[in-house]
Amino acid sequence: MIVFTVISGAKNEDPLCYVVEVDDEVQIMLDCGWNDEFNVEDLKNLRRVAKQVDVLLLSHPDLQHLGAYPYAYGHFGLSCPVYATLPVLNMGKMCLYDVFQSKINESEFDTFDLNTVDTAFDQIHTLKYSQPISLGVKFKGITITAYAAGHTIGGTIWKIKKDAEEIVYAVDYNHKKERHLDGTVLHKDGVVLDALSRPTLMITDAYNSLIVHPARKHRDTALFETIMTTLQDSGSVLLPTDSSARVLELAYLLDQHWAFHQVSYPLIFLSHQSYNTIKYAKSMLEWMSDAINRQFDNKRENPFEFRYLRLCTRYKELSKYPGPKVVIASNVSLETGYARDLFLEWGTSPDNAVILTDRGPPYSLARKLYYEWEKRSDEDTSNIGPVKPAVLLDLPMSLEIRKKVPLEGQELIDYISDQRKKQEREAAQAALIAKSRSIIEEDETDGSESELGDNDIEELLSTQFDLYVRDATKLGGFFKQTQSYLMFPYIEKRKRYDEYGEIIQADQFKNKGMEGLGLMIDGENGDRMEGDSDDDSDKADQSTVDSNVPTKYVYYDEEIHFQCQLRFIDLEGTNDGRSLKTIVPQVQPRKLIVVHASYEATKDFKSSCSALQSMTRDIYTPDVGESLNVSEAINFYQVKLTDSLVSSLRLSKLEDYDISFISGKIHLPPDSSFPILDVMPIEEYAASDNPVFVGEIKLTELKRVLQSEGITAEFKGEGVLVCNEKVAVRKTPTGQLTLEGSLSDDYFKIRSIIYGQHAIL
Repeated sequence: MIVFTVISGAKNEDPLCYVVEVDDEVQIMLDCGWNDEFNVEDLKNLRRVAKQVDVLLLSHPDLQHLGAYPYAYGHFGLSCPVYATLPVLNMGKMCLYDVFQSKINESEFDTFDLNTVDTAFDQIHTLKYSQPISLGVKFKGITITAYAAGHTIGGTIWKIKKDAEEIVYAVDYNHKKERHLDGTVLHKDGVVLDALSRPTLMITDAYNSLIVHPARKHRDTALFETIMTTLQDSGSVLLPTDSSARVLELAYLLDQHWAFHQVSYPLIFLSHQSYNTIKYAKSMLEWMSDAINRQFDNKRENPFEFRYLRLCTRYKELSKYPGPKVVIASNVSLETGYARDLFLEWGTSPDNAVILTDRGPPYSLARKLYYEWEKRSDEDTSNIGPVKPAVLLDLPMSLEIRKKVPLEGQELIDYISDQRKKQEREAAQAALIAKSRSIIEEDETDGSESELGDNDIEELLSTQFDLYVRDATKLGGFFKQTQSYLMFPYIEKRKRYDEYGEIIQADQFKNKGMEGLGLMIDGENGDRMEGDSDDDSDKADQSTVDSNVPTKYVYYDEEIHFQCQLRFIDLEGTNDGRSLKTIVPQVQPRKLIVVHASYEATKDFKSSCSALQSMTRDIYTPDVGESLNVSEAINFYQVKLTDSLVSSLRLSKLEDYDISFISGKIHLPPDSSFPILDVMPIEEYAASDNPVFVGEIKLTELKRVLQSEGITAEFKGEGVLVCNEKVAVRKTPTGQLTLEGSLSDDYFKIRSIIYGQHAIL
């Protein structure tokens, strides 16, 4: 039994979160997303189910897919096992680090902290692609497997298997190769992966159902053209993006362009976690494309050792690069982070340009700008190119300005006074505690032994003592020792012990050279990872310069007139509508659930799939909060086979299974609850029916097998495989293969090969 419940992200573009319940007992949560507003009211549905969730699967390292996980872990009791790939763990943590530091840079933010993020992500179990993981007997033998989704490093398509039921969760995947990632294995080289085909249930998104992407070369050309035109006109370019996922593709693309054309303008990646993001990228090349790995193997150069891209963690570091520049900055929504700060500063000048590479979340500033660009570019009828042109904004907007500013004047004086009084109170309290502790220690001291404290030093120096000098004339024998005298009046302190042993003084073991290297979050400095190079440490340490300056948060509304160049170039790295409507029907799911798309896109995708004769009729588009029972009517029976029956079986091999046709008789012994299947008595045995062909072969796979046997096979027409120009193989809508051609050696050889691809019972 399978029950699917929408927590968030259906018939809208909200963050993704769903629950699949298997057999009324095991609840599997698929993603746990949030947006950068971090409105706790958005999680009311998640709050109700969090404690009942048994397993959480994370598919991508961005806020849309895992943003709510730390909060749910810390506040809702979401303490179940969590599974993700290693890049999703690392890059997801960097994403949350960056957005946390962006938030505390502009306002009081206590929704979660970095300790909660660290603790939550420590619970994640990492796995590799195509590595089946059994959840154990507790979860009724459910197996999960991760497959490459493209779109982001470590992005995952999940397959959940229980007996004969298979669930495929595929959202935000990309079948096209990119510079740093290969396409998804779901549809590689035009063929659906066998392990993911014909699932019982497929859960997929229709986010881009109404969108058709121009060719990648046209998008790249438009990107470089806009950048170089703006730079040559003495303007700067802002590219808002995320902090740890899609930024890798953009950074690698621009650095390669800078290197090939020897561009002299500064290229900068500005993010609180820019160093750590790139450091992780350098260490996870095995999760990237074959081209990246070949480059590393052949040249022994890490592709993410950028030659032109400069990494910055503070806004003030941009002052090192005067004049026109290109800045990749987080966050993609333009609601928070350095990208918003730069847009507010640069957006008022017509010389500068803002290039949106993502439409941004609904109702965000980025989405508003996208709609403005779309409206103005549609009005421009002079452009006939594949990518819509840039437009000149003339857009007055009232925005809330949120800043963290240093205290000045009387506020600073009052703050220093309050801090001084606070320190005096703390010092007085500490002195009182120390005095009380010393009194207690004196009471515990043995009367025959004394201790020399710091207060006794002056008394010791003012007291006279007799010093005894050894008499050199009175030497003892070889074994006989002369009397010894004290050289100076020193009294050794008595060691103290408690139930754990000797009491140590922690101050004596402090490594003075390590002071100041801990994690400090003051709103502008960045977190450092262990093992960072001295070079990177020197750069990041600049962020701690103002850490002791007292600050406050200010909020005010300001009317801003934006006049910059604006252009949208789609670098989201997901399938467009044409690809979605081609791939999903080829997967041939028995049941389909469509999520994470606007109402219009959801309706369009459903109608497109319903129009196909080969597509299932069970297509669901649930609402948020709705639960669907999508169980298949499958009956399972368990019986025991007798030894005599097993020895008579004629097994045929089909992939990983051994299959046989059985004729037997069931009886229930009185001492067992399991029915037994035994050999049928000879007098009751009837002649068997015609042979049964078990297995389903795809024409593309058959073509490969035929070619390996030396037979020329080519597709001619729709669904017709012509072999040696004599024999045609067709596949009917019901999945049966038909063989047509004249009786010849080729005909019988091809038929024999087709038989060999099935188990014949």
